[in-house]
Amino acid sequence: MSMKKDKTTIIFLDKNQHYAKPFQVKTFYVRHWKKFVMALFLTVFSLVAVIMHLIKTRAEVQLSNEKLALLLQKHQNEVMQMDTSAIKKHYLAIDEKLKTINRYLKARGLKPMPANQGGNEDNELGSTEEIGTFYDEYLNRMIRLVGFTPMGYPHKGRISSNYGHRENPFTGENIESHKGLDIKGSYGEIVKTTANGTVKFANRRGGYGNCVIINHGNGFETYYGHLSKIAVKQGQKVSAGQVIGKIGSTGRSTGPHLHYEVHRNGKIVNPKNYLSLE
Repeated sequence: MSMKKDKTTIIFLDKNQHYAKPFQVKTFYVRHWKKFVMALFLTVFSLVAVIMHLIKTRAEVQLSNEKLALLLQKHQNEVMQMDTSAIKKHYLAIDEKLKTINRYLKARGLKPMPANQGGNEDNELGSTEEIGTFYDEYLNRMIRLVGFTPMGYPHKGRISSNYGHRENPFTGENIESHKGLDIKGSYGEIVKTTANGTVKFANRRGGYGNCVIINHGNGFETYYGHLSKIAVKQGQKVSAGQVIGKIGSTGRSTGPHLHYEVHRNGKIVNPKNYLSLE
């Protein structure tokens, strides 16, 4: 072998001493064949290890998915088999609170909501779906009743004159009937409606001066008198707490204040009964 070319001739012999055509390779490969074999072995081993790891990881993920599916199924079964007695007790607690609200309404001369339509404390309650539907409708009616019933103060101020009989504020003599409440305020302070409704009147009205009358439905109307400014128009829809005017001293008045009346079914009632639920 020539050292200059640095090649090695390789000949393969069979058992009969016959050989195939010889071929040459670089001597470097022959001298270091063990290193090349080891490198090839390590490469194959690494590939096998990576494949085994991927197979194992896939199996673990599949197992986790199966466990999760079992847990979800178990939870679903528990929900399906859940005892409804706790839910029914919850609805009964709501029923008691609604009865309390009805007592407040009745004490203020308001028609209470129908009671005991949800069943008794025994098994007459029916399905939770039926109970839920009943209370949904019940609370919707309650919302409407509360929304269209005068409640609270139209203006946060001191009450200077109550409903009922009083001395004539101009002469200090004689006794006259006062149809509402006089609430003190500074000129130009805002006045709000005490319930949802429709403006029935918004103009000058005799001793009321500038006056707004709101029809709330359910037989209720509220009057707001002596206003310096009217902020709504006849026929306009208004919401509870909406500004409808400003404090003034128009009409039969001795100074800036709001005259507030509540009418129920055509009769004048004491507004104090509608300032709070107590």
